Amino acid sequence: MADERTEFGFKRIVCDCSACGRFCLVMPGYLVPSDIQHIAERLNEPEIVRFAFDNLLASPGAIVIANGDYKTIPTLVPARKPDGSCRFLKSGRCEIHAEAPYGCSFFSAEQTKEEADAISARGLQEIAKAWRNGDIYAQLWLMLYHAGRIAPSPIEARARMRAALAAEERAGEDLSAGERQRLLLRRPTHTSVQPADPP
Repeated sequence: MADERTEFGFKRIVCDCSACGRFCLVMPGYLVPSDIQHIAERLNEPEIVRFAFDNLLASPGAIVIANGDYKTIPTLVPARKPDGSCRFLKSGRCEIHAEAPYGCSFFSAEQTKEEADAISARGLQEIAKAWRNGDIYAQLWLMLYHAGRIAPSPIEARARMRAALAAEERAGEDLSAGERQRLLLRRPTHTSVQPADPP
């Protein structure tokens, strides 16, 4: 069963609460290399390049520190609808929930920043390996990037998340300080820096 998925020793989280769902509205999670085939199969799309152009964007990705140096790890993310929400979000539900990207399905608003950072770091290691090996992940990112299919920067997405949280507070939704902090810090810090030389 897809809901029992594990990746890199981590168990998939099965949640569709409103706190976790906020990310679908402003900052869909990144794919790891194995997600490409899983999601393409779910959508019955045998042509991977067509799948990518129809469903994904090249994200500037994450900035990580490795051996004292800052490095950018470009990531693939779900395409966005005009309102900025994930293209897989239909009527408030994820149409690919059982095969959702790693950056969605292994994270929860309930996790501590440390837990989320450990899970994210492992996924980003796998992506960095795909870049080093010139795998399909890296090839698709480059095709999308050069075709102008680029995701909003994670910094922009975080700003949208902060604005959405502020609007909810003004509307009277009761978010605890802890929940607000977890939502803002759940995923590691990213930057809008475009990679001059992909890993």
